Amino acid sequence: MASKTAVTEFKRARRHKNMNPARKALARNQGTTPVFPVHTPEVDAAAPKDQVAPANRAK
Repeated sequence: MASKTAVTEFKRARRHKNMNPARKALARNQGTTPVFPVHTPEVDAAAPKDQVAPANRAK
């Protein structure tokens, strides 16, 4: 017979394994960090000219 602790830990592990598999798959495939703009025109306009990518340079 398994101890109470072993039974409890097994139940917890089973519960965590089965918790929302759709959410886990989405996090695995798309990641958990939200999409955010890295190079916006405002930031590139304020940056020194030698630090802006040629395609993003303000004219």
